[in-house]
Amino acid sequence: MAQEKSKVWYKEPWPWLLFSGPAIVVVAAFVTLYLAASGSSDLVSDDYYKDGKHINLQLERDVEAAKRGIVAQVLFNADGSVAKVFIAGHFDRGQPLKLSLLHPTRKADDHVVDLKPTGALSGDKVEYAANLQAALPNTAHWYVRVEDNAGVWRVEEKWRPSQGGAVDLKPKDNVLVLAAASSAPASASAAH
Repeated sequence: MAQEKSKVWYKEPWPWLLFSGPAIVVVAAFVTLYLAASGSSDLVSDDYYKDGKHINLQLERDVEAAKRGIVAQVLFNADGSVAKVFIAGHFDRGQPLKLSLLHPTRKADDHVVDLKPTGALSGDKVEYAANLQAALPNTAHWYVRVEDNAGVWRVEEKWRPSQGGAVDLKPKDNVLVLAAASSAPASASAAH
């Protein structure tokens, strides 16, 4: 009977097949570590207390917009580099206004531009123009905000570019309830 000569282990396919699984996992771990380190997220805040206080101040601005009846419509061109903004309500038309386009995840892609009055009126709405200087990066949605520079009021809404180049900005329904509640005690005390 002829005895078969055994090969050395590194010439066999089975050890290499068994070693490939852990080797792939190690490579994938380094790739994941690189991606985590290079793509830092702007979504996590370091100071939750300060951000909570800031959110309350922002809600007061929403309530003020509701009290003043401020609404806006923003119309974007095809690539999002130019916008026309129509604003109605009780606000100081001499006060500078700004348009903010906030990216949902990357702060570096946010755009904040000053609105320039065009002098045109459309019914009870005043027309403003905004030039963003560059086309907007592709994303599923943007948060669009119109506000005064003094920080008294703001209106905002989520805009999905895939659904067209227009977005209507108005106070949220829960803010309208807060506005009614905050003005009710003042009017009740004035009646007494």
